[in-house]
Amino acid sequence: MNTLKTAFLQATEVMKIFIIMFGVIFSLSAYGQTKKETIDWLNTKFENSPVAINKIDQFTRFLTIKQDGSYSIQSYSYFLSVVLPDMQNYARKTLFSGHFKNLNPNSVRTEKIGGDIYFYATCSSGKCITQQNQGPSSFDSYMHTEVLLCFTSDINLEDRCKKAFTHLIKLCGGKKEAF
Repeated sequence: MNTLKTAFLQATEVMKIFIIMFGVIFSLSAYGQTKKETIDWLNTKFENSPVAINKIDQFTRFLTIKQDGSYSIQSYSYFLSVVLPDMQNYARKTLFSGHFKNLNPNSVRTEKIGGDIYFYATCSSGKCITQQNQGPSSFDSYMHTEVLLCFTSDINLEDRCKKAFTHLIKLCGGKKEAF
């Protein structure tokens, strides 16, 4: 009778070890990309920015995400008469900055304007995005509740980038609005 009891206890221990190993393997595969992988991927997708043209002016934006989850968006606006916009002949230069932990993961949205896809996100609460006008004539600073993160003309990136921004906000600790 003792051998049967000992065999049963050994089988139970083997099952416990199997269940623990299965849980560890499953948990490692369930998390997806790391924060660093997500940041690196987004940075490579937006290191070059197209020039968008609207009725008033043309502009370009450069998104940079740091490994701590903070971001900066350098925006250059040009007059419509500028044929080859570059970083020397801008009419207005603006810096937007903040941290992904302050954004709402459910707020990431896209908007199609012309041939471009624009990516937006809003703060979980209050105003968490800083705008600094950097000249040539204005140096004011403002706070906002929504930010245009970036835009692209590559329609194949819309769903993937929206998912990556949402994932990064969650990894940085971003929370949904209370109500």
